[in-house]
Amino acid sequence: RLSAGLSELPGVRAWPSAANFVLVRVPRAAEVRRRLRDEFSVLVRDFSAVPGLEGCLRISVGTREENDVLLDALATLVREEA
Repeated sequence: RLSAGLSELPGVRAWPSAANFVLVRVPRAAEVRRRLRDEFSVLVRDFSAVPGLEGCLRISVGTREENDVLLDALATLVREEA
């Protein structure tokens, strides 16, 4: 469910995952991570410093409600960054 929701966001690439997290590439990942934290109280890990993962965030799967907050927040930020 989370992966499908992330894949539907314009400009977001989500990789398939069998773990409890999803790796996504987003434009301006560091800024998106900061804004998710500061404006929406959503914590994700920035993997942009890892070679080959530039612009990538690691998003842990949460409860349905937590995932909904993340998807709504990320949709807002992606729209603003476009």
